[in-house]
Amino acid sequence: MGWIGSIAGFFCGRQFGGVLGGIAGAVLGSCLQEFLEQQAKSNRGAASRARGASDASDGRGVEEKEVIFLTAVGAMLAKLSKADGLVDETEIAAGERAFVRLGLDREKRAFCIRAFRTAKLDGHTIYDYADAFASVVRSHAVRELFYDILWDLACADGVVSDVEREILARIPIHLGVRTSAYAEQYRRHVGGQGRSRRSASSTPSTSPYDILGIRPDASDADVRKAYREKAKKLHPDLLRAQGLPEDLLAKANEQMARVNAAWDEIRRARGMK
Repeated sequence: MGWIGSIAGFFCGRQFGGVLGGIAGAVLGSCLQEFLEQQAKSNRGAASRARGASDASDGRGVEEKEVIFLTAVGAMLAKLSKADGLVDETEIAAGERAFVRLGLDREKRAFCIRAFRTAKLDGHTIYDYADAFASVVRSHAVRELFYDILWDLACADGVVSDVEREILARIPIHLGVRTSAYAEQYRRHVGGQGRSRRSASSTPSTSPYDILGIRPDASDADVRKAYREKAKKLHPDLLRAQGLPEDLLAKANEQMARVNAAWDEIRRARGMK
């Protein structure tokens, strides 16, 4: 039946509130209408639609989380794009390219673009959306992955403006992720290219201990425990249950690689086995 049909069934069952819910409700409303029209054309009628809604209800918890995730992706990219001025069709096209780069399938890209178009005209700030996302997504690993994705989206046009950098520096507090994540992402996406002496000195460094979320004076046992907890939280099955779209599991693999690298660096430095 496809993802649109699945969320249409979810939407028939219930809605969720808040600033993300307002965007998702508007987007899902249009998706639902399109889905019902497609069903009518295929002559499957009301009985088939009822079966579709029933099928979707089995995974409703995961679907709701996935809808929230994708709504936040579209809405927050709209706010990032608007940071430098009005959002026009050029920025919308850039948003579409960004969603392609994330590996989202056609239906999910279309959903994100609808969320993008809806959010670009509302009165909420990107921080409102970040606060809302953090309040409904309990998984710290998923919130950090989302911050990683925000950087990818901001870099989709090849340039990260000063305004966008300022936003990305503030967002971790609202998303409830470690503040050192900004320095890590800055180095990964911007590096030393084009940085002034001032910007280089104002960007804090990130140590492997920051990546594991522990202090440098932590015991070997605590280091090992922190690594194992990080690895567990980034397990694909757990991330799926938390609403991370299947298409974005590659982002989790990238983050796991950074966690492994941090663990290896600390272990070598301490002579741990």
